[in-house]
Amino acid sequence: MAAAGIPAPGVSGQAVAASGVLPSPRQSTPGRLRRQLIVVLVTAVLLWVTATILLGGLDGTAVSVRGAASPAFLNAIEARATVSDADRAAWQSFRSGEAQLAGPGQVYQNDITTAGQDLERLAALEPPGGAGSQQLQTVSGQLVNYQALVEQADAANRADIALGSASGHDLGYAYLTYASNSMRDPQGGLLASIDQLAAVDHHALDRQMASPWTDPALFLTFAAAGLLGLGSIIATQVFLRRRFRRATSPPLLLAAALICGLLAWMAFVILPADAALSAARATALPRLTGIWQSQTRAVDAEAALLRTNAAGNASGAGSGGLSVTATQPASGTLDAHLVSAENSGGLPIGIPGLAVLIAGLAYLGIRPRLNEYRG
Repeated sequence: MAAAGIPAPGVSGQAVAASGVLPSPRQSTPGRLRRQLIVVLVTAVLLWVTATILLGGLDGTAVSVRGAASPAFLNAIEARATVSDADRAAWQSFRSGEAQLAGPGQVYQNDITTAGQDLERLAALEPPGGAGSQQLQTVSGQLVNYQALVEQADAANRADIALGSASGHDLGYAYLTYASNSMRDPQGGLLASIDQLAAVDHHALDRQMASPWTDPALFLTFAAAGLLGLGSIIATQVFLRRRFRRATSPPLLLAAALICGLLAWMAFVILPADAALSAARATALPRLTGIWQSQTRAVDAEAALLRTNAAGNASGAGSGGLSVTATQPASGTLDAHLVSAENSGGLPIGIPGLAVLIAGLAYLGIRPRLNEYRG
């Protein structure tokens, strides 16, 4: 015999009407069950959408930073360092007398080649028509002009050497000084132009690393959707137990467990990725940039000394210029942080799979109770 006010399974609508009680469709048990099912399905979709948007935004930011923004800025500061070192190497070769046999020298050639490669990579990374792209054209033209002046200095120096004691050996140094001035002029020189390019790329990198998608607080949005889904399943289970006197529904229990699992999975992926991007921005990038800038200052100082003082022309003493190996540990640390930030942990496949499974389990948990009212 059915409990008071609760229709027994399989009782027809006519029997309910004969009892004199006609609940409204919204207040009837089937209506409540349908509403509970709709709520659970909607929260499953909401969970899917919020998780996908959050993961997509963070992953897109990490990919953009590692694939374009970070390399562009680092190529700019490396180009700045190698161009300055090329000038230092040319002066070192002239002052030491090596220019008689090797011209500006192999170090100069290597630096110019490296700077050219950096600018080529920058050209591939800069968005067409942007401020960085326009500045890059200026830099490329100034680098070509600087190389032409150094070649003139080398040719003039060889001509001075051929004249022997009849030459004052001043023309080669004059051209080399002109080349250095064109590079180091703070008002529009080659190095100033590269500095402007690096500033544009640095601003773009900072803007991306400070994107709202990298804010750990954004995870709370997904957590709220997850808790809403969990709450709707718990409310459904409470309703079923109260109305049908049934034990816990295994499908609903499993659906709740899957929501908890997805919340934990997202936390284990999203929060470390946010932390990795934060570490890259706050420590790894400034450390690498500081190493390059420290070496660049040393190169600039030595180049200035060589330009104004010929005392070391016999010994050829110098610092040896840039040390790329000194930047490798910091560069490796930065790249490790950025790779970690790109790790999606299988979530692009797991999110839709779990959302569909949660919705399916909710349907399996509620549908049998609805079938009991078919008469």
